[in-house]
Amino acid sequence: MLNVTGGHLEGVMGRLQALEEPSFEDLTHAQLYELLDRAIYCDDDRTPAQVAADAERYFKFDLLTNGGESFDRFKSFIAIANGQVRILFTELSSEPVGVCVDLAEFVATVTAFLGWLKVEAKNAG
Repeated sequence: MLNVTGGHLEGVMGRLQALEEPSFEDLTHAQLYELLDRAIYCDDDRTPAQVAADAERYFKFDLLTNGGESFDRFKSFIAIANGQVRILFTELSSEPVGVCVDLAEFVATVTAFLGWLKVEAKNAG
């Protein structure tokens, strides 16, 4: 069962703060997607030490990819810059798509969703 307490919401907020990256501010959705995809998933001419460093730095921006990519062919990333939550995703045979959501709206939506989960968990017994 999911624990939807104030502590859990604080964890969500801490995670969001960790996704704030000013160096992403001037990148287009496509540029940011390419940067993150390359840093985390591409096998290229980087040394093993460089791959490990990139993975450590950028993996926190991965969003739900490993749980379903092999089934639904989607890959996605999440980051925050300029007070906006940027969600970037692609179906593997298409160009990346990106959306920006105001941070306060994102938090309100996540909070409402967690509240709904809490009610549903009680209803499930």
